[in-house]
Amino acid sequence: MADKQERFERLILEFQHLLTIEQIMEARNIYRLAHERNVEAMVELASLYKIMEKYSMAVYWLQKASKAGNSEALYQLGNCYYEGLGVEEDVKMALQLYKKAAKKGHADAQNNLADMYLNGEGTSVNYKEALKWFKEAAKQNVVEAMFTLGIMHEQGIGIKKDEKKALQYYLQSAEGGYPDAQYRMGSIYLEGLLGVEKNTSCAIEWFEKAAQSHHIDAIYNLGFLYEHGIGVERNGKKALYYYKRASLLGDYQAKLNIANIYEKGIDVEANQKAAARWRELARQQKENEYDQ
Repeated sequence: MADKQERFERLILEFQHLLTIEQIMEARNIYRLAHERNVEAMVELASLYKIMEKYSMAVYWLQKASKAGNSEALYQLGNCYYEGLGVEEDVKMALQLYKKAAKKGHADAQNNLADMYLNGEGTSVNYKEALKWFKEAAKQNVVEAMFTLGIMHEQGIGIKKDEKKALQYYLQSAEGGYPDAQYRMGSIYLEGLLGVEKNTSCAIEWFEKAAQSHHIDAIYNLGFLYEHGIGVERNGKKALYYYKRASLLGDYQAKLNIANIYEKGIDVEANQKAAARWRELARQQKENEYDQ
């Protein structure tokens, strides 16, 4: 026991730059409680070991807590098997662990389990089970589950197409702060989909919300709308702002559009050198993508 505690202390010293004094004191307390068989402390200790990238020790404590039936431990252990952290990757084992946690009401485990049934990971594709568990997760406000339910209802995956329900799920997810759903709502209003009338102002509002979470497609779309004055007054400077943000996130087309704005002087002073520089950046990106 003393040797184990000494090793833990050395780990804390190694990673002390990541922890405050209060967190270090709490870590020592968690370590003590875990060894006194406090199940919640075991899970917290496992999380500490993950931060310190000692995944085999994280798995050790998650396994102990899982034997006590702790749903968070089952879920996190499922993640370890799914990602191959501290154990050999095993999606079938991940599925079983997610299922146990899901049955205990763990929302994220329900969502992950549903994803695995939807995609046939560790099991055969089973839309009925996927829908069941996505709905359970959605009841617990898992925004990713709501978004996926929107896709399933829109496309008729495992269920009859229902645009009204699809829209309801997308909206719930978007209002819950899920960037992909916010982007989808923007696209719905921009194109007039799912029975919704076109409304560029609403589209921009949703794209801006998604952009706050660095959603690259939403940011690019905002640049495009301002460049071409779609639903807003044309504004080359704003277009540049959004395109440059998209470019930083790796959008190739945004670089070409920036070059175009500088070349044509769209609401900015024409600058052929800047245009050439951005075209070269786009070329280099495309070249690197081919090399990979």
